[in-house]
Amino acid sequence: MIDFYKCQYHFNASHSFDGNKEQAHSHTFTMILYIRNHSGRDMDFKRLDRMIEIFLGRYEGLYLNELPCFAGNASIEAIGDYFYEQLKIKLSELNAELMQLDIGDTPLGVYQVCDRILLPTVNEKRSRENLEAILFYKKQMPDQKK
Repeated sequence: MIDFYKCQYHFNASHSFDGNKEQAHSHTFTMILYIRNHSGRDMDFKRLDRMIEIFLGRYEGLYLNELPCFAGNASIEAIGDYFYEQLKIKLSELNAELMQLDIGDTPLGVYQVCDRILLPTVNEKRSRENLEAILFYKKQMPDQKK
């Protein structure tokens, strides 16, 4: 069994689908982090929250398409992928591991990012399909640290 914490955060920012600032619209983004603690002690939530506050504060109130990290593409997928990779590094400083990141710009649309299967479905067939899809995707990616 894997023990992890589920922590939820919010930040406000705007983006546009085509990089046109005139088409920008704002959201209160919701981000949920699934974090595994490797320290052997209780999670230091005060330190964790401060780290995430500082991280998200860099994006608060901004038009995300203008930031170099998104190169004009501030889709929910691009934001989620970028935040996942950056927060994996940040959380390692706390001796913690980011297992999964969920990010949504509406209550109905949530993008999930992980590089392993964390939350398998109850349906074994569906879990196997998810695993096969992840393995297929990883084979398509250029070589990088795995």
